[in-house]
Amino acid sequence: MEKGNFIVIPEKLKGKKVEDVAITNNAVVIKFTDGTFLDIYLDKSAQTLKTSTNKLEG
Repeated sequence: MEKGNFIVIPEKLKGKKVEDVAITNNAVVIKFTDGTFLDIYLDKSAQTLKTSTNKLEG
């Protein structure tokens, strides 16, 4: 899978219901009931937190 840059738009996440949350040492992944995921993860090379959203299709 190719890595990409994604922009998180907070307004598009408002009102969504959380279905599940996974927390590790380097990331937090929030799954919403519509299949959308919000990823918050540590970019070790830049020493910053980054975010991305994606939706599983299928």
